[in-house]
Amino acid sequence: MVLGITGGIATGKTAVSNILQEMGFDIIDMDIISREVIKLPEIIEMLTKEFGTDILNNGGIDRKKLRNAVFDSREKVDRLDSIMHPAIIKISKEKIKELKDMKKKLIVVVIPLLFEVNLEYLADKILLVAASREKQTERIIKRDNTNRTDAENIINSQMSLDEKRKKSDYIIENNGNLSELRRKVLEFLNNLNYTGENI
Repeated sequence: MVLGITGGIATGKTAVSNILQEMGFDIIDMDIISREVIKLPEIIEMLTKEFGTDILNNGGIDRKKLRNAVFDSREKVDRLDSIMHPAIIKISKEKIKELKDMKKKLIVVVIPLLFEVNLEYLADKILLVAASREKQTERIIKRDNTNRTDAENIINSQMSLDEKRKKSDYIIENNGNLSELRRKVLEFLNNLNYTGENI
């Protein structure tokens, strides 16, 4: 089974995937893949053609400069996505196939923008890692050293968790600490019947 993990910002997607990785499950993380994709020469060429050479730093793409270059325009974000997403999806599909060929029973794919980019088809089942809005805000302020207004703006710019809840097969509410989250992940796996020997 291919399990797609998604959530909102600061809901704990990475924490859940780290717990699963510690337990021996193979994780395909689209965020990590995107960081590899952005280093590919053909992608660098396409990005500089689209957004100019100001986004470069020592021959590579400076992610912060790229963010600043597209931040103010939906159209630019769409153009960035049209360059990045096909490569990210292609590599993800290859990795999923590789693990299926190895007869892995549970393949975990972390897809932050699963619903936004309509990638439901990549997963057999979808697990949403959710949190209360207050918890999200707290975590963003602490993690990104930012203020409440900026944190709330980031949350508002995303598809709402309520909408994602309706579209998901499973939900883990992550409003507590890491040991509580670990317990919930174990519970979830037990309900799925995926324990150690099934990896």
